[in-house]
Amino acid sequence: MVNDVVSLITYLIRAVQAIAGSYAALKLSTYAIGYMTKNHQRIEEAKGGMKNVAIGIIIVAGCEAIIQWLQKGIHF
Repeated sequence: MVNDVVSLITYLIRAVQAIAGSYAALKLSTYAIGYMTKNHQRIEEAKGGMKNVAIGIIIVAGCEAIIQWLQKGIHF
């Protein structure tokens, strides 16, 4: 029973990681295009957006630590 719950949580977290990683790649590419423009306002917006994407990737990567903790804590 406990292993089923851990498996479900692991599956859900991995699904969120995949979706968030894909979205981060999309946003990072749009910010990169904005960064290459000569418009100073768009460059500043792109810099801020890239920072936010980096923070989001760090948070999503932190989910991997949660998965590892669950798997080792339950001996799954």
